[in-house]
Amino acid sequence: MNWTRRTFLTASSASLALTACRQRENGFFKPPLVNDPGLLRLEQEGGGRLGVTCIDAVGKVLLANRAEQRFAMCSTFKAPLAAALFEAHDRSIADRFARIRVREEDLVPYAPFAEKLVKERRDTTLDELAYQAVTISDNAAANIVLRAIGGLDVFTDFLRRQGDEVTRLDRYEPQLNENAVGDPRDTTSPLAMAGLMQALLIKNTDSAAHSDRLLKWMLDTRTGRGRILAGLPEGWRLGHKTGTAPRSAPSYNDVGIILPPGRPPAILAVYYDRPEKGAEQAEAIIAETARLAAQKIVVK
Repeated sequence: MNWTRRTFLTASSASLALTACRQRENGFFKPPLVNDPGLLRLEQEGGGRLGVTCIDAVGKVLLANRAEQRFAMCSTFKAPLAAALFEAHDRSIADRFARIRVREEDLVPYAPFAEKLVKERRDTTLDELAYQAVTISDNAAANIVLRAIGGLDVFTDFLRRQGDEVTRLDRYEPQLNENAVGDPRDTTSPLAMAGLMQALLIKNTDSAAHSDRLLKWMLDTRTGRGRILAGLPEGWRLGHKTGTAPRSAPSYNDVGIILPPGRPPAILAVYYDRPEKGAEQAEAIIAETARLAAQKIVVK
């Protein structure tokens, strides 16, 4: 039987509670973290910093490297942004389904969906904009949704309510992709992002509908086919969100929920900062990271 979120939560509620009592610290699971030798080898091969955390459905760390170091989020923030919109709608802060018009002044670099709306003078909804922000990473769509829910501080407050004390968003697209060395703005850690996605996709008992919707959207993602997905065994599914910083300070990121046939899910967060050999090699290293994660998922 393929995993579904509801069957997993029903079958393992007691295990989740016991594990949480033993291991929860500062909002997320915090077992001892040891850098994996295979990941260290990949990092040495490609240069730069390779940040990785893979956790199973109850939060046990299966694979890690630089798990608690800060990395630029780039567009990976757009998956939790969608969840923040769902909550804002429920709290009557933003209406997901109200018709709105995207304006010329809303456009920023890489906004294919928003640009088409402006050209055709068509209305849309915040729901559709959030979907396009997740699935094709439309930057203008993300900015509009972010402002609609109340802005940067409101989004960061949403993360804190999920138990994430690390991730922060300080700027809008595309400035958030600056990725300056030592700048904590617009950063996360692989461990924090893995825990956040676990909270939103697996452990969100307050709103199963939100988790199911976010999972569907992430399964529809069309970017980054050469990253995590390329390293998974045949028949495994992936719901994910990518992020990429410009060539001046390159970063190649991918965060997702892995759905192996007949097994509970796992979360994998990969942040690859300033690799030395270009985009193709960086994506190959992310794919190899996913292969190592798949091995851990199978044998755990």
